[in-house]
Amino acid sequence: MERDVCKIIAALGYPCPDAVITRFHGEEDDSPYHVWKVETCRQTFVLKKITPRERSVYETFFPNGGAVPKVYAFGEYQGDTYMLMEYVAGETLSRCTRQKLIFALDALVDTQERFWGNTDQSEVGCSFDSRFPALEKRLPYMEDLAEPYKAFLAEYSQVPRTLCNDDLLPFNVLAGETKAVILDWEEGGILPYPSAIARFLAFGEETEDALFYMTEEDRAFAVRYYYDKLIQSKGISWEDYLHSLRLFFFKEYSEWVYLARQSGDLTGEYCQKYYAVAKRLAKELGY
Repeated sequence: MERDVCKIIAALGYPCPDAVITRFHGEEDDSPYHVWKVETCRQTFVLKKITPRERSVYETFFPNGGAVPKVYAFGEYQGDTYMLMEYVAGETLSRCTRQKLIFALDALVDTQERFWGNTDQSEVGCSFDSRFPALEKRLPYMEDLAEPYKAFLAEYSQVPRTLCNDDLLPFNVLAGETKAVILDWEEGGILPYPSAIARFLAFGEETEDALFYMTEEDRAFAVRYYYDKLIQSKGISWEDYLHSLRLFFFKEYSEWVYLARQSGDLTGEYCQKYYAVAKRLAKELGY
């Protein structure tokens, strides 16, 4: 595969026949990604195989940079789309610390401030018009969670929208010494503003063996910091913000219930775990 990577990079205009190629693997299951670190004597790059939708997000929303790695080139190779971007040294938020968390929140706030209320590019990437019907189709699987899920759908329809990475799990944020960048924008688009922050915070746990480690103090800090830095200036009250956030948290947990009921297997660890969390949160919301 190393030879193919060098050919792809050369096709993108960056020939480097003597590069050292290292493939990235997923933190959650160590599965190989279609992402490679490319080290040369002059520079280090990252090559990523992407979908046309992810390319459209980068080209539309980040043509001049932003809280993302700098993109050097896009191109096609043997029918697939690739992106060559800068290598950013750092750590993901899978093991959250307060400083990394602040960098991540600043990156999210900066991105969402720039595109708050955007309607001109609302159909680019993962749009509301494509996402909402998909969420509606989950309702028949909610059963005892149907009423709070309906409340979530209503909230999803009416809250302000901005640019969101709809898969902003902690391993999709990379924090360096002075800032963080947000990765993997295939699910990016103009969506209800709580979408990204809810997914980012929902699955943090205070156990050392957790997939995403985050203390309760840091989660509470993040909820307040995000409000103070962005949401308060939009005329949204703290109470309304918290209500929206709880409904979007509920959606994150109920997703595991939906997947389990869709497959017909309710015995999985994540289903049982997050079903209990979803029911508890539904009760707190008054359902």
